[in-house]
Amino acid sequence: MRAGDGPPGGRGGAVAAHTALITAVGAPALVFAPGYEEPTPVLALLGCAAALSVAVAAGLTARLSTAGALLCGLLVPLACVTALAAWRPGPVPGAIPGAADALLHSGARILTTTPPAPATVDTLTLPLLATWLAGAASASALRRARPLTALLPPVALLTGAVVLAGPTDRPGHAAVAILAATAAMLLGTMAPAGSGGGPLRRPDTRTVMRTLASAAALAALAALAGPPIMADWSRRPPDPRSAARPPTASQDVVNPLSYLPAWGRRPNERLLRVRADRPVELRWVTLAEFTGQTWLPEAAYRPAGVRLPPPSPVPRRATAHTADITVEDMPGPWLPTTGYPRSVRGLAVAYDPNSGTLVARGGQSAGRRYTVTGEVPDWRPADLADALVPTDPAFQIYRELTPEPSARIRDLAVLVAGRGAPYHQAARLAEYLREHYVLDNRARGGHGYASLASFLVAPGEGRQGAGTADQFASAFAVLARAAGLPSRVVVGFGQGRPDGSGHRWIYTGDAVAWGEIYFKDVGWVPFDVIPGSRTTTGSRAAPEGAVPSARPNSRPSQRPSAGQPAGPSVSEPGYATRDGDRGTRMWTPILVAAGVGLLVSPLLVVPALRRRRTRRRLRRGAPAERILGAWAEALDALRLAGRPVPAAYTVQDVATRYPELEWLAGQVNAAGFGPRPAAGPGDAAAAADLTSTYSRTLRRSQPPLRRLLWWLDPRPLFW
Repeated sequence: MRAGDGPPGGRGGAVAAHTALITAVGAPALVFAPGYEEPTPVLALLGCAAALSVAVAAGLTARLSTAGALLCGLLVPLACVTALAAWRPGPVPGAIPGAADALLHSGARILTTTPPAPATVDTLTLPLLATWLAGAASASALRRARPLTALLPPVALLTGAVVLAGPTDRPGHAAVAILAATAAMLLGTMAPAGSGGGPLRRPDTRTVMRTLASAAALAALAALAGPPIMADWSRRPPDPRSAARPPTASQDVVNPLSYLPAWGRRPNERLLRVRADRPVELRWVTLAEFTGQTWLPEAAYRPAGVRLPPPSPVPRRATAHTADITVEDMPGPWLPTTGYPRSVRGLAVAYDPNSGTLVARGGQSAGRRYTVTGEVPDWRPADLADALVPTDPAFQIYRELTPEPSARIRDLAVLVAGRGAPYHQAARLAEYLREHYVLDNRARGGHGYASLASFLVAPGEGRQGAGTADQFASAFAVLARAAGLPSRVVVGFGQGRPDGSGHRWIYTGDAVAWGEIYFKDVGWVPFDVIPGSRTTTGSRAAPEGAVPSARPNSRPSQRPSAGQPAGPSVSEPGYATRDGDRGTRMWTPILVAAGVGLLVSPLLVVPALRRRRTRRRLRRGAPAERILGAWAEALDALRLAGRPVPAAYTVQDVATRYPELEWLAGQVNAAGFGPRPAAGPGDAAAAADLTSTYSRTLRRSQPPLRRLLWWLDPRPLFW
């Protein structure tokens, strides 16, 4: 080992330091791994990459320059990517072509894939290479005894992992705790590099124990204080996936809602064959954008693997349903699912988590067979009675009516919805459509403003409205938006008819549409709006027990403004907040203040502890002890200035190298080996003055940033 290189303490110290560094580089894998379908293999892969990168870089930097070691070491991860392309191929077949494609497009594939992502070469290459480069850079810095520099790559890697994970994944408290602990271990035992420097001394048992205690305390602080402080933090990091354009776009086909009138007139044509663990309705397409003439489905979907993310928020009660589905003859790429899909096998799919819509990747759905497992929520009025609708601008798209509806539609929405909680308003709208209208498959279809104007009948007009299934669903969603409720339309299918062989056939006559309203902290709740079509499983029916006798009979005294619910404001009693929310709001500022205190406390505690130790060294004890304390302060100042003294140096060697300390070195030799008493109080005071002056001189010679951090550096407390 060259002088001035490597961690202190010989082989044992080097092993301990590199082990801590491997742990620090591997910690971000705890954030990367949950974003994949198979987190355990991904965690093992990135852990091995961290260990190999540090080991290879440590070996190469002993023989090559830093740049040469990094370039030569890159051959190992490139070979790993090639092996990954053969073991876990992506969209491009072949080991070499697949590896080249992954190197070019791994980042884009991660950002345009629905999490959890499949563990393939195109989604693993970026975190693998990032982990390798972080480990190699850290090992090179550690080789030159620069512990602070060695910690920067793991911190940057963890930051990138958190950003890439987005706001939906679990927080990386464990990774932060591990990184904090390893940082304490490295900073407590390593000496910084300097001119001709090297390790100051081999860490003794006391230093090791203090370092381990500090590491454990920091880890516990990060792991235990982080979750309660951040649990109710209102700000969430932006999701980088929102800025990436998904590569899979829906094909130009007729609006799926437009098929319902024709299917209603031809109800006996087969569409699907389903084998399920129990009868269940199916979701097909969600339509959120209303143009005034029609409803539009999502325009783009993200490629997905077998596992799919849950809806947000997760329903309080949901039942898993699995179905084997064979599509006979259906238009478009959309795939029917059981509730909100959680896994799909047998078919390459793309998925939109916001709408819960699934599409076949790269073609039509007709002729495809797949197995889907989904969660069907069980909604209950108790969950919704006091639920509010969100005011977040992100939900404005579900309130938009562009162009503006006619005054007749808006007045009817206000009249029917009435006042009260948002759920009661939505229930009144659904009940009004079910009780005052009839389903007529022979009627002329259409779900734009012009069709709805002739379909909707105001109370007291003396006639009963009639229309097709698409008109009922569109009328509900439009009236809900006019009343200020975020809404959308969903097209799906009923349970179908059994064929005697354990399968059920879904016919054109089973196609149906319904409306959904979004409630804060609850999610999208379906409302059955078609007369006589109430279902039994609750997958699309409004929760039972809706408000009784909700028929409107009078015009409200005040019309709500567009985009706001007709019910009470957020501050009105009974709807403003729940007791749990008040408790959360009470504790949030306390936890935030505690978190700020934890972050600020090192700025106050570290300088205070260092000042206390300096006074104890220079002012307490016998004169000989104070002279030895002054010598220790001088050596600490040299380490802080980047001029560490090699462990093999004697006191005289230090004096020869730094002549300013020659008098103090003589006093140290006299105090340690001269006749007793060798030093008096005057000598001790002179030694303290010399050390203080020398330390100030060293500090003033440093760059501005190092001067600023001089008294904030905690490492001298462990030296």
